[in-house]
Amino acid sequence: MSLRGPLLYLVMGCLFALVGYTQSWNFALTILLYSLISAIMSLGVNMQWGYAGIFNVGIMGFTALGGLAAILIAMPPVEEAWSAGGVGILLAGLAILLTVVAIIFWRRNTSGGIRTIGTAVA
Repeated sequence: MSLRGPLLYLVMGCLFALVGYTQSWNFALTILLYSLISAIMSLGVNMQWGYAGIFNVGIMGFTALGGLAAILIAMPPVEEAWSAGGVGILLAGLAILLTVVAIIFWRRNTSGGIRTIGTAVA
């Protein structure tokens, strides 16, 4: 019988308790919650990959977007966030959109090795 699994669980439990004692139990429980959510999402991907042979992270991605949507609707907007960096986030989104459009345009209008090099550069 291997002791590796129980030993790793013991180490994680000790680290969880250490975070609870040194920082706060709320922070430790937040870490535990995120870990459990990530475990459930990875199990969903693992089931699809194992049973069907497809690597599909789209379903778990949409699950994550549903959780994000619930948080965004439930919480009031923070006005100070726009002054702290909201415009920069909008500009970054615009830069991503322009990059995607440039790659699509490049791939439609070129061929061969220059197509691959241009896509990699973009």
